[in-house]
Amino acid sequence: MSTENLTFDDVKNLLVKTVATEAGITPAELATDRPFTSYGLDSMAALTVGVEIEDTLGLTDLPVNLMWDHPTVDRLAAALWRRIEDTPVTAGAEGEE
Repeated sequence: MSTENLTFDDVKNLLVKTVATEAGITPAELATDRPFTSYGLDSMAALTVGVEIEDTLGLTDLPVNLMWDHPTVDRLAAALWRRIEDTPVTAGAEGEE
């Protein structure tokens, strides 16, 4: 997935699906304002979610403590969105002037 046409809602929906899968619940059961730890997610689950975020969104070098610094889907989505918005276009990227 390219971040080019991505919306904040896309990021949040990805997080909901990924965290719900790790927690063993449906996305509808996940409250985006509840801490990840309330779903029993541990450091291994955080690592899995981080890898999924990097793979799906194409982000690299995410801090290993990202989920602990932003412990809810709402807060993590906002942090990731800020990171996406600050991502510079790479040289030679399609559509670059």
